[in-house]
Amino acid sequence: MTQTPFDTIAAVSTPAGEGGVGIVRISGDKALSIIQELFSPHKKGRSVTNRDSFTMSLGYIKDKEKIIDEVLVSIMRKPHTYTREDIVEINCHGGAVAVNEVLRLVLKEGARLADPGEFTKRAFLNGRIDLAQAEAVLDIVKAKTHRSLKTAIEMLKGELSEKINHLSSTLQEILILLEANIDFSEDEDIPHIEYNKIKNQLLKIKDELEQLISSFDTGKIYRDGLLTVIAGKPNVGKSSIMNAFLRFDRAIVTPIPGTTRDIITEQLNIDGVPFILADTAGITETDSVVEIEGVKRSKSYMNLAGLLLLVFDGSEELDERDIDIAKGAQSIPHLTVVNKIDLSQKLDIDDLVKKTRISTPPVYLSAKNGTGLEELEMKMLEHVRSGSGGGDYSLILTNTRHYNILIKATGELEHALKAVQQRKGAELLAFDVRSAMDILGEITGRVSSKDILDDIFSNFCIGK
Repeated sequence: MTQTPFDTIAAVSTPAGEGGVGIVRISGDKALSIIQELFSPHKKGRSVTNRDSFTMSLGYIKDKEKIIDEVLVSIMRKPHTYTREDIVEINCHGGAVAVNEVLRLVLKEGARLADPGEFTKRAFLNGRIDLAQAEAVLDIVKAKTHRSLKTAIEMLKGELSEKINHLSSTLQEILILLEANIDFSEDEDIPHIEYNKIKNQLLKIKDELEQLISSFDTGKIYRDGLLTVIAGKPNVGKSSIMNAFLRFDRAIVTPIPGTTRDIITEQLNIDGVPFILADTAGITETDSVVEIEGVKRSKSYMNLAGLLLLVFDGSEELDERDIDIAKGAQSIPHLTVVNKIDLSQKLDIDDLVKKTRISTPPVYLSAKNGTGLEELEMKMLEHVRSGSGGGDYSLILTNTRHYNILIKATGELEHALKAVQQRKGAELLAFDVRSAMDILGEITGRVSSKDILDDIFSNFCIGK
């Protein structure tokens, strides 16, 4: 069957596997006729398609006379639906067999299987949401903490779109004036170009875009998490720190150096900020093939880290391994952690700082009894919320596509500002202003291509 943009589509909208409920969603012009054919209500005398919108009916889905499942059917009539098309949701008993049998019958009656994200794509194409809001739907699904969920909800409400539309409107006003001067340059009634006024308008727009751009590091952390690598020589207590963070024994801990041979990762939520903890193998010289590979992976993860927890054993004197590891971490954002403070202390931290110039003051910690753990968590939060990890922003940019678009738009504004400074003609200035405006339009989808849309919605699951 040839696929068209507005076929009636259907998909399972709940996760695979056993559960309380499994939902088959249908959207399109045939949605009501399909459910009319397949559904037999318990209450006779009134067709399910004659019921009010946003009501549910109890009955059976049948394959001819064979009962497939007892279901609840929801009817939602256009245009007040997620896709602005007629929508039917069949609430089946959870489980792969029943749900897939119902989907099979729906497809047999004339629907086609939805592409990934196609329900949300229809919502965009039918004008219910813009492209930035559509992308926020995926961010809500993938939110790791309450803070990342809040940020995604702000995007879904249209706060970024409202900002972009406002800035685009100002550019539109500038462009109208410039184009009037191109077309009617001899007309005395046309206002002349006020270069200083245009300069101030463009600078204000550029400043607001740069504020959004500067929020991206923080936004990316809220969306994806901050890779936080726990590193140090063998037996300094890296795995014990990992377990202390998580409040359960995720990593094996023994007195034998080199217990951890591979990277162990887990997510830690601190006050709404997701940290991706990585417990690494101890970095040391070794003849063991397995340990050599573990050390290699540890160093690789150190270089990828958004934050490094550089761990030292307070109960041991400083050695060359400590110094080498610390020197390798100088260019990486890091916190210095002195572990095992419940034991007699031998580490000379002043000597360590003198020889390596690592960040101080250190956090003194006992992973064994939890002393200092809360202070370490607060330091990690400070890293995200202050200079090195980001800042405090009223609107946070989380999407890499949006970030790249704003970088391009800012570049076009810089060209426009140079044209203003050099008192260039209206034609050249209008070209740069229009370019900036069109680039910003890619965020909301006012300017978009099929390839861009296909790429965005391919990241969604089928059924959303």
